[in-house]
Amino acid sequence: MKIGPEHSEKRNFTRMAVNAELTYSITGDNQIYTAECRDLSHTGILFITEQSLSNGQTLEITIDVTYSKFEPMKAIVEVIRVESSGNKFSVGCKILEFK
Repeated sequence: MKIGPEHSEKRNFTRMAVNAELTYSITGDNQIYTAECRDLSHTGILFITEQSLSNGQTLEITIDVTYSKFEPMKAIVEVIRVESSGNKFSVGCKILEFK
């Protein structure tokens, strides 16, 4: 897939821009946190949250697209990248399993 004259996409699956609420819990913790899903592919997800997370953490996520024809998407993900911007964190995760 070519993006521009000198750039080729290195991903195996196309990312879709998403603007949906996401909830997650950290494995071993019963607390539910909220985030905003920004993009999604078959193998990964990017979301914005106010909670600081660490690489290697495992999360259970739920994305509810609030459209009655679709069930909420549930998955187990592993945090692979965290970038901070002010008091928010951009979190990139690898999808390990769909539930």
